[in-house]
Amino acid sequence: MKYFNRIWIVTLICSLLVMGCSSEEEKKISHFEKGKAYFEKGEYKSAELELKNAIQIDPEFLDAYLKLGETNLKTGNAQEAFNAYSRAAEIDPENLDANLKLATFFILAKKSKEAREKIEGVLAKEPKNIEGLYLLSGVQGLENNISEAKKILEKITEIDPKQTRAYLALARIEESQGKSEIAENTLKKAIEIDPKNLESQLSLANFYIRMKFPDKAEATLKKVLDADPKSADLHMLMGNFYFSQKKNKEAEIAYEKAVELDPSNIKPLMTAAGFYDAAGNREKALSLYNKAKEMQPEDISILNTIGWFHLKHQEVDEAQKYADSILEKRSNYFPSRMLKSEILVYKRQFPEALAILDQLVKEEPKYARAHYFKGLAHLGKNETRLAKPAFLQAVELDPGYVQAKLVLAEIYLRERNFEQTKKECEESLKIQPENYQARLILGNALLAGGEVKMAEEEYSALVKADPKNPMGYYRLGLLFRLKKEYDKSLENLEKALAINPKLVDVFTNIVLVYAARDQYPKAMEKCDKHIEKMKDDPVLLSLLYNIKGGLFLAQKDHGNAATYFEKAIQANPEFLRPYYALAQIHLMDKQEDKAIAQYTAILEKNPNQEGPHMILGTIYDAKKQSDLSEKHYREALKINPDFPPAANNLAYLLVSQDKNLDEALALASKAKEKAPEDPNVMDTLGFVYFKKGLYDNAIGEFSSSLEKMPDNPLIHFHLGLAYDKKGEKDKAKQQLEKALELNKDFDGADEARKIIEEK
Repeated sequence: MKYFNRIWIVTLICSLLVMGCSSEEEKKISHFEKGKAYFEKGEYKSAELELKNAIQIDPEFLDAYLKLGETNLKTGNAQEAFNAYSRAAEIDPENLDANLKLATFFILAKKSKEAREKIEGVLAKEPKNIEGLYLLSGVQGLENNISEAKKILEKITEIDPKQTRAYLALARIEESQGKSEIAENTLKKAIEIDPKNLESQLSLANFYIRMKFPDKAEATLKKVLDADPKSADLHMLMGNFYFSQKKNKEAEIAYEKAVELDPSNIKPLMTAAGFYDAAGNREKALSLYNKAKEMQPEDISILNTIGWFHLKHQEVDEAQKYADSILEKRSNYFPSRMLKSEILVYKRQFPEALAILDQLVKEEPKYARAHYFKGLAHLGKNETRLAKPAFLQAVELDPGYVQAKLVLAEIYLRERNFEQTKKECEESLKIQPENYQARLILGNALLAGGEVKMAEEEYSALVKADPKNPMGYYRLGLLFRLKKEYDKSLENLEKALAINPKLVDVFTNIVLVYAARDQYPKAMEKCDKHIEKMKDDPVLLSLLYNIKGGLFLAQKDHGNAATYFEKAIQANPEFLRPYYALAQIHLMDKQEDKAIAQYTAILEKNPNQEGPHMILGTIYDAKKQSDLSEKHYREALKINPDFPPAANNLAYLLVSQDKNLDEALALASKAKEKAPEDPNVMDTLGFVYFKKGLYDNAIGEFSSSLEKMPDNPLIHFHLGLAYDKKGEKDKAKQQLEKALELNKDFDGADEARKIIEEK
């Protein structure tokens, strides 16, 4: 009896195990079938969940892994797809589908060795596997074995003469080899094989666009459109073609037709909006963007695009609203974090921008735009040494990134590296032959490097390209002034000023031409007329008063000169140069004590004025009474912490005494932020960089300062010192000799002579 009971228990356990296994198998199959059904309906997230449930029951379920990989590709999760196919290949190393998919991933990652291994395994079993041959052709292309890639494609056409995809690939190779006529015939053959294949027709149209046969391209596109006139995508493509040909009216019709044909689809709306924005119709663009937003209010890609739109149109607060709104919902959304960083750069909040950009670069190290804006943020902080590698990285990742190349060109120009400047500009002009900025920087580099005739050609090209832009005329006027061809100089400068009367650099050069001709009454007359025109603009008025004061000073009329320098300060207390000029007059007239008494009396009546403190500081500075000058600069900054003249002068005072260099850097950086175009501020910041051993940064600032004050011996001296420390002895000698040529007795002349003698 006991024996019978034992037999019964064993039998019961076995039957329960069989029932359990059967039940698990059924569940696994059920999950798998549901996953496939969801996949067919396009419900990929649900499909993924069911397939993972099936795999959880059976970790060796090959078909589930293959379907999961396919599902992950549909959801855009490439890493998960790769993992699924890798597991499938582990379960069945001979599985062709898994190995071909893995080979595709390896090709995309440019891992040709791993891809070839997978493909050759497939072709060993199936030598005529079409997909395997296509992938092998891709590997040959990756390894730059173009002739081998072509042979494989030709083999595919022998196996299956109807493989239009092979003909399209062959045409691309033939075009890259300069065999455009053969490529055209190959594309036509693909169309002949399958006339209804739109991809072949579109490939031929794009070929004609690249070959600059717009009429043939248009005819081909119209033929494609005639075959499927209700395709919104084709109308958008037609619109893109017309827009590229600057046929905006035809483009508009095509885009509007796309919207009409598919009104519930946001893609035509967004494309049309982008067109109207590029065409300069802001209101129409915004209307379409808002319509797309109404249709899909939770679509963050639409919201982000609208944010970019507002930033492009300098509507920064509106752009920030969109960026912040998106990031509240999805704090890690990369495009909106990028948008936020660009907004912060625009608002000159550089440390905050860098905090975001540093993280973005870590996450997407191959995203050139993030590197570019990281460079801009460092540049905004006067950190040229850190900015330059960021721009170089942006260009390395995207060799066609013209904006990054031109910022690099500007940096090289400031460093007086004219050859590298020219290289960046010339490469930019190959990409964008009509780029105005590239030609302007190239002209500036040529002029600075002494290639005057070539510089004149570049500036003349600017005038021809855009006669309504004053810059070409201004640069020609400056060039002719330097050549002492004063009639030509005035002719061009007057044209520039007529286009924009607010260009003070242009007006300054006009006055300098008259002064060079000793025509001071004419220069004074020009000043008076321009002062009357600009009487409602205090900043411009201050600059003009300063120019007129300089004319009086050049004629040794110190009384009138002082009057106009004081007017300049009254109009704009933050303007630096008239303070120096007043101090110079007081010293020349040996009336510094009288001036000190005058400004001290003013402060006794009202001590809360930064201007008198600034003048007193400048006078004591000139008298080399640094303790008193420092005291007054600090008093001015107590009254107004953002007062750039005092920040600049205090920084220079500190660095000249080799004390508190970090404070000097902070002060000079603040002055540069508030007065970025002031050459005295550039010189001060450059001198701080020099003392801190940042010679490239120093050279950049000194060079920028010299562009505005080319006849200042002290700045040439500073630039010479920086080149000397950097080991560029010839450039150092050139700058030091120029300083002594301008003034043999400037403060630092003895040191300049000593360095020259040592060479």
